[in-house]
Amino acid sequence: MNGNVTMTRGETTAPVVWWWSVLLITILALVPRVANLDDFLTTDEAYHWIDRTTRFADALADGRWADTVQTGHPGVTIMWAGSVGRWLGLARGDAAAADVRATLATLRLVPALLQVLAIVLAMWWIRPLTSMPIAFGGAVFWALAPYLIAHGRLLHLDAMLTATVTLSVIALLRATAPSAVRPHRWLLLAGALGGLALLTKGPALVLLPFTALVALASAGVGHGARSAVRRWRDVARIAATAGLWWVGAAAVVIVALWPALWVDPGRALGAYVSEIVVNGGRPNGDGQFFWGQAVADPGWLFYPVADLFRMTPLMLIGVLAAPRAVRRGPGSRALLILAALVVFWTLVMSLGPKKFDRYVLPTWPALAMLAGAGWAGMLGTVWRQRRRMAPLVVAGLIAIEAAQPFGVHPYALSYYNPLLGGGVTAQRMFLIGWGEGLDQAGAYLRSRPDIGGGPVLSALPPALQPFVPVTVRPIADHPRVVANYAVVYLESVQRADEPAIYAAIGTTVPLHRVVINGIEYARIHQLPRPFDHPIDATFAGALRLAGVSITARPGAVLVTPAWDVRAALAGDLALFIHVFDPAGRRIAQVDLPPGGPEALPTSAWQAGQQIAVPMPIALPADASSGTYRLALGMVRPDGTRVPFVGGTPFAASLAGERALLLGTFELP
Repeated sequence: MNGNVTMTRGETTAPVVWWWSVLLITILALVPRVANLDDFLTTDEAYHWIDRTTRFADALADGRWADTVQTGHPGVTIMWAGSVGRWLGLARGDAAAADVRATLATLRLVPALLQVLAIVLAMWWIRPLTSMPIAFGGAVFWALAPYLIAHGRLLHLDAMLTATVTLSVIALLRATAPSAVRPHRWLLLAGALGGLALLTKGPALVLLPFTALVALASAGVGHGARSAVRRWRDVARIAATAGLWWVGAAAVVIVALWPALWVDPGRALGAYVSEIVVNGGRPNGDGQFFWGQAVADPGWLFYPVADLFRMTPLMLIGVLAAPRAVRRGPGSRALLILAALVVFWTLVMSLGPKKFDRYVLPTWPALAMLAGAGWAGMLGTVWRQRRRMAPLVVAGLIAIEAAQPFGVHPYALSYYNPLLGGGVTAQRMFLIGWGEGLDQAGAYLRSRPDIGGGPVLSALPPALQPFVPVTVRPIADHPRVVANYAVVYLESVQRADEPAIYAAIGTTVPLHRVVINGIEYARIHQLPRPFDHPIDATFAGALRLAGVSITARPGAVLVTPAWDVRAALAGDLALFIHVFDPAGRRIAQVDLPPGGPEALPTSAWQAGQQIAVPMPIALPADASSGTYRLALGMVRPDGTRVPFVGGTPFAASLAGERALLLGTFELP
């Protein structure tokens, strides 16, 4: 195959179609990646990358080159991209805002635009090696794959690694193609892009052996007629030369873009190696979840199964049809090497105990191109025999594919293959939840009239904090901290994190559930109100009196019942509290709604609410010393008392039927 151009006659006579294709791909890639960039914070952004980018940008501005080592990943490319966005925002006057949400979109914008550029370049570069339909189809799947969109919108490493690895491999394919034109330029470009990948994340080291294998295999082509010794000598020489070009270009880029290497290379390289050996060589410290159970290492099946669930139906069909295209269609060499990249990268990632589905994201553009080849092969007959109908068929398929990410925007991370059960099944299979949905949890909490009543507990405080107006504390602070609400996030429950705490929180009914694409991401619980004396009596099967606090002082007693609403109440109930002196005489009482005179009626109470309103009861000035008893009951609008279960009944001869012993207090 010609390494420069192998285009069909129809392609060469219709350049306008190509340019319209480029424009369409740009739009398809751009819109879902830049719309609503201030949607939610992923865990890694909230905990790490926003702060790292800020410190990196400040170090660059101040000339503190050694401080450009922020992490061993090393994340240099994403911090450069985020810094550019930060500087643009600063020039606009909004990057200095204390609110993370005010700067999130600008921090994410440049990385998102670079993803769009990578998709267009990949389509452009792969076209001469395959065909226009394959290049276009692959670009469509890359542009519209929900999983690639999800990561392409973030200030994070994996999408940047994916783009640089893919472009480096395609440039390598151009350099090593038979009859390649200007191969050394493509080799230099492949090396430079490889350097960017190495500056992004340690797993880019996989490129080194893969590039060497491709170079060796390509150098061996055409040497079959020579002796074995001479053939291998020539192959080694050609491959070594290519490797030097590649490594040299990579080294120049790495040194040029990472200022820490200028002044303290030992520290920078030490952090790089430590990240790979220490962090990458151990299971995830927070645990994993696969196939319905919490595990340390999900094993060899994890990545293949995760890929199947993350694909759209059309992409999956295209990948399944790809082997036929690789054998018979144009660009078989390029497609075969891309398939080898998928297998090689997945195998290497499977060797380590630490696994997340995003660790094989760099294989996804290759899978997209294979899917494009599969569909190009399947649609070839339609294109040849039904030329007028073919554009409509292609447009329909693109519309179906576009509906997948746009249907869940901006929560593309929630997308799972509907052919395999979608999100409903996926939440029983995989660890789910990287911050998505916490924005909705925050919106619900902001709508609560009593949100100012105390802090909120969450397993991911930095990811939730920007969305609520009160302090967010770690879930581990329960019950030391008297909090108002708790957000129970699916990911933490799956990993069996803090089981005793979550069990305690789960004793109340969830006030609200955040469900996205069939996945229950979060449950919001209002935490029980504090009380001094437990009661545990339930009225009408719906209103549980968990306990009570009683404070007596001269002339009055302050009673604070702690209510746990277990279910919605059909009618409005009234509350009575009677005070009985040591002789058994009723000396005081109060009759009012259970939530106090200014609260909503009980028919408006929501299951899961926790309500505790202090109720002062005036006592006679001549009240004698001794032990006083309190009786409590609930009354319907028709005057009948509400039955209850649990607790200790008060003497009916004194308080009447269906009265509860609320507690006692002493007067001196």
